[in-house]
Amino acid sequence: MPLLKKKIMETKLQSETKFKTTDSVLEGLVIARRKEVEGLQKSQASQLELIEKKGQASIKELRKSLPKEMVAALEQQDKMNDAANAATVEYAEAAKEKLRSVVPSTDDGTASKADIASPKAIGYFRPYYGTLHGSDGKVSWQGYNPGNIDLSDFANGAGSGLFGTGAGSFTVYMDWWFTFRAPENRNYAHTIYVPFHGFYILNADDGFWDSKEAHARIDISAVGYQYNYKALASTNVFDIDRQNINVNDRFDGTRVMYYSDLLGADTAYLRVSASFYVYARGGGSTAQLNFSSGAANYIGIPSVYVV
Repeated sequence: MPLLKKKIMETKLQSETKFKTTDSVLEGLVIARRKEVEGLQKSQASQLELIEKKGQASIKELRKSLPKEMVAALEQQDKMNDAANAATVEYAEAAKEKLRSVVPSTDDGTASKADIASPKAIGYFRPYYGTLHGSDGKVSWQGYNPGNIDLSDFANGAGSGLFGTGAGSFTVYMDWWFTFRAPENRNYAHTIYVPFHGFYILNADDGFWDSKEAHARIDISAVGYQYNYKALASTNVFDIDRQNINVNDRFDGTRVMYYSDLLGADTAYLRVSASFYVYARGGGSTAQLNFSSGAANYIGIPSVYVV
């Protein structure tokens, strides 16, 4: 009995040590990714600030060169742009009310039974850990076994939009971390399923005296890790960008991405990320991605099928 007890204790200790090692590696990956996202967010904000300063200087010089009548017309247009902001708020709220009441797709993004039955299949995995990098630049949620995620991202424009001024922009990132043990040295194919249940709103009324635009984009990316990072792959799943636009609709269903990397017989990691980018320039312009308003709108639990 003492020998059996010792064996049990050794097995338990090995299991706990392995779990801690796995989390230690994951912790380092999550911290490094957070720094990367912070850098991306700061770069985006700095770029907007630089464009705004240069644009305002250009507008100032333009006003100096124009006759009084045209300067007066620009000033009148500025007042109209301010009024457009209030009208857009009403429009967006009405669109939200309509779109949040629509029943979304029931597609849960799972692999087919035929896929799971493949003799080479390693398994069908759900995320082990997740991080939602919020629209304020901070972490909105982070933890093990992520479930459905509520997120939204929006940008509103202001002013004339001339020379790139009056622009708002931001990107929200959702990271899911998967881990599994590769049984042998070879290439592994990953089929990634990400379910979306939400809607978008874009509005921009570009005219002769201004320059307005609305843009919304969603991308999915994947990168493997085992001892070091593997190649990064990405795919675009939604992209609308126009200077004259007034659209709103639902964005439902599962988007699928394929990823492959070479692994050794050891623990492997995969980070699946979804980025939600919005940009709006000029008064009354708005770009919104909403996966949180109402119980029917959310980002579903992604899954990865490994062969």
